[in-house]
Amino acid sequence: MTALLITDLLSTRQILYPTGVSQTILFVLIAIIGYGVCSWILLEYTRRITKDLRARSSLVNVMHWCVTVVQFSLFGLLLFAIYNNSINCNGYFNFCSGARFQMNSVYVISTVAASVILGIMSFKFLSWYRLNKRNFMVLFYGLAAATIAIAITGDAYTKLVLVKIVEEKTLPGIVPQSSFIYKTFKKYHGEIQYKVVNPYTTTLWVSPTSTNSLKNNIDQLSALPYIFMWLAIATLLRQYYKSIRGGDKKFPLKFWIILAIPLILYLVGSNLIFSTPADTPYKFYYRLIYRAGTIGSSLLFALAFYVATRNLPGGQVKDYLAISAIGIIMVRIALSISALEQTYGLAAHSIVFLSSYLFVIGFYTLAISISQDRSLRQSIRSSALEVSELLDLGTPYMEQEIERRVLRVIKQQKEVLTEKTGVEPSLTEDEIKQYLDTVLVEVRKIHKKKDG
Repeated sequence: MTALLITDLLSTRQILYPTGVSQTILFVLIAIIGYGVCSWILLEYTRRITKDLRARSSLVNVMHWCVTVVQFSLFGLLLFAIYNNSINCNGYFNFCSGARFQMNSVYVISTVAASVILGIMSFKFLSWYRLNKRNFMVLFYGLAAATIAIAITGDAYTKLVLVKIVEEKTLPGIVPQSSFIYKTFKKYHGEIQYKVVNPYTTTLWVSPTSTNSLKNNIDQLSALPYIFMWLAIATLLRQYYKSIRGGDKKFPLKFWIILAIPLILYLVGSNLIFSTPADTPYKFYYRLIYRAGTIGSSLLFALAFYVATRNLPGGQVKDYLAISAIGIIMVRIALSISALEQTYGLAAHSIVFLSSYLFVIGFYTLAISISQDRSLRQSIRSSALEVSELLDLGTPYMEQEIERRVLRVIKQQKEVLTEKTGVEPSLTEDEIKQYLDTVLVEVRKIHKKKDG
């Protein structure tokens, strides 16, 4: 699915130039594989790993089934669009006004649904932050989800409201084709961004010069989701690394390097540092660098997840990390695909709906799991201090008795947390024992000071 999205991105951003037959194949593949096969696999995977969470959270349960219904409804609309429209001899779809309405329906539904899901989860995260204003990880999650929703809505407003559609009669002898133009023509009082030539009608998507300032301001908002997402991922991996390896462990330099590389690539690829000169003869190579930044940054985020958690035992937490990484890869790439292309481009861009859900549901469960780990560590410390007040730490037998009592209490609390939330804490028994040993060392020092 990621390979299809990357191919669609390169095709709508003038890196690849697919023929009419290739465009039709891309459209059919993104519909069948992306919305059919892969969506079913990903949603089934998510259904299984959130089974206990959904049993205890009506919000998550309703959200999952709504996503499933909407995603396969979009699949049905795409299949109907393919079936209902003929293909001319050059391999291009002969899309009429009715066909554009069908495809725009996919675009609007996916945009609204993605924005609603992201809005709900951002409100949830920010509500958690209000209860604990030291938890910056939750704050960045909330801001990332909110700004992604804003970026998705802003993109839809640009494409559906600011861009004007002009239809003309096709001149005799013109070969049916579609292409991205991105040139300003006085005749149309704006920039022609996309052009589709059918046997009888030529359709132009024109961005009026009068709206350039507003459009540029909306485009600048696309940087915010990436920055907050980067901060959220960096904070998550740092806290998670410290959680599984002990609170005193520093986040290794190699992880910071892995996280810094996608940030640098994005800054280059987003035109925030410099823009492509309008008259450069090397415009293709500039575009290549920009898109490498978009794709590379998304893939390297997933690599950061893999490196940070590759030694973890299998279990729910690894599944949460996996589903988050999948969502992160797809949401940035899909959002960068131009929805002006009315077949494979619009269909691929609308994958932002499914990828947004994977992104927020993975982080939601991870946030609960990490919060529970923190709670368990606090309980280990407080339980060890309480038991040590009753028993003497001076003999190996008593230390074993303290460990046995503390582990019994923590095991019971772990079961209670899992039963209450439906999310399993990530701390294993070995990690609990290791942390308890660290706490006991501190307890001995406290007792020595008191005795002294």
